[in-house]
Order: sequence, then C-alpha cells, then structure tokens
Amino acid sequence: MSFKIAVIGAGSIGFTRTLMRDILSVPEFSDIRIAFTDIDPTNLQRVAQLVQRDIEANGLNITVEAATDRRQALTGARYVLNLV
Repeated sequence: MSFKIAVIGAGSIGFTRTLMRDILSVPEFSDIRIAFTDIDPTNLQRVAQLVQRDIEANGLNITVEAATDRRQALTGARYVLNLV
C-alpha cells in the first residue's frame, strides 16, 4: 500500500533524520513516498540526501522528494508532520 507523508520543516538535519529512521523501520511503510519541505533549501537538500542514503542502504522501496514549495509537498499527502 503506497501513500505519501509530507514533512513541513524538514530542514532540521538531526531531528528529521532520526524521525525518518523510526518511520523507515515500520514494515507497513516499506513502499511510501516522503515529501520534505522547508524554507532553507540547503538544509532541505542535505536532509533529503541523507535520508535517501539511509533508504538505499536498507534496500527500501521509498521515494524521497524535496521542495521549498509547501503546496507541492502537501499535495496528495495522507499524513503531514509539522516539525516547526
């Protein structure tokens, strides 16, 4: 079952990555999409790259998106995590 989780304020590298590790460990979430959004494009890209690396290292079928446009990240999301 594939669905999308949007994360607002995902630019906090330590907190977001730790939260994503918890989410990635749930077997029912093995085929989801994650959309990160933040006002800081540099941190946003860093978080997306680190989480993508974690996904690939664990052989998961999870897609990561990153956008500074909040509406783009929220479109189609089943769950929204607000980390601000």
